[in-house]
Amino acid sequence: MSKIDELITEISNDTLVKRFQELEGIIDKNQEINRDYLNLLELQKIMVNKKELGSKDFTVAKNNYDKAKEDILKHIVIVEYLDILEEVNYDLNLIQKIITDEINIDFE
Repeated sequence: MSKIDELITEISNDTLVKRFQELEGIIDKNQEINRDYLNLLELQKIMVNKKELGSKDFTVAKNNYDKAKEDILKHIVIVEYLDILEEVNYDLNLIQKIITDEINIDFE
């Protein structure tokens, strides 16, 4: 088994990743939570675009996003999901940095 296969297996078997996948399944199956979460993501995109463009409507977009986020955080499954998502993303970014650094060393 190659090192990359070992890494993929290790990540796939991680308890945090497994819990993340469970929560993702719960969110996908619950129409109300799924709809609210997708709406939050859409409002986030709008808010970021308005900020980047310096739009005068940024404050309205941010308020809409903040309200939607407040509403969705009433679902405990979303709170846990977002916490784990942040942790998993941090770990994956760290792994990516390590791999990039190792590749760069090989080219030096």
